[in-house]
Amino acid sequence: MVRRGWVPAVLGLRTHGSGPDRVRPSVMGQVVVVTGASRGIGWVVARRLAAVGAHVVAVARSEDRLARLAAQVRAAGGVLEYRVLDLRDTDRAAAEAEDVVTTVGAPGLLVANAGHSVHRYLEDGRLDDVDRLVRANYTGPAVFALPLLREMARRGSGHLVTTSTVQVDVPLPGWSAYSASKTAFDAWLAGAAPELRAAGVAVSSIHLPRVTTTMSAPTAGRYRVPELSVDQAADVVCRAVVTRARRVRPWWAGAGRALVDAAPGVVDAGWAAVLRTGRRP
Repeated sequence: MVRRGWVPAVLGLRTHGSGPDRVRPSVMGQVVVVTGASRGIGWVVARRLAAVGAHVVAVARSEDRLARLAAQVRAAGGVLEYRVLDLRDTDRAAAEAEDVVTTVGAPGLLVANAGHSVHRYLEDGRLDDVDRLVRANYTGPAVFALPLLREMARRGSGHLVTTSTVQVDVPLPGWSAYSASKTAFDAWLAGAAPELRAAGVAVSSIHLPRVTTTMSAPTAGRYRVPELSVDQAADVVCRAVVTRARRVRPWWAGAGRALVDAAPGVVDAGWAAVLRTGRRP
């Protein structure tokens, strides 16, 4: 069931057109790879795509949760297999992606959803935070995607959908390492997208606002703003599968990006004034 509550509309995101009847023609009978599928958005998207006839390959770190997901999908008559993988292990990520191509076939769709976040200010920043985030949000996903994208390009069709964050557009204090790692992957896509399009492969980059997930739980209540539910975020992803829009983001994130680009000093001064009061966003 497609959820059309007031929160997506308030946040400037469209969710209509993401129902099973709209998604089915885009994925039925195709191999679909979903990373970060053991919980949250990835879990819901994997289940939905399997329910409309996709052969889903679910990728995540938790074997127990992946096994539970597979059991639920199979009980409902769907097809889902899983691969236990920590994308931060780039050697294994590359090998696993190659094995998917060899044993399952070229995917028609890759939903690159896996990610990791850390909220920490510079005075408490640690080198391992930067390393973990870069490997989880940039190098790992890129290395895993490469063999799949090459096979899509060789075949002349396919679609890559990524779930990112509005902090690519509007970075916030306390999230510098997270924003940087997500921005790196988005910039990589910006360079790769024309090459992929020339080969018949579409790219959709989704910049989501806060979503109520396990990943966001450590900072729950810190921001007095509406949050998407996991189902609503999955609606946004499924709609992108159908529309193949190059970029999906709230209108205000685009406006914020324009302000950051046009007047970075003004934006910095505004946040500095907030921080001097002792408040920590």
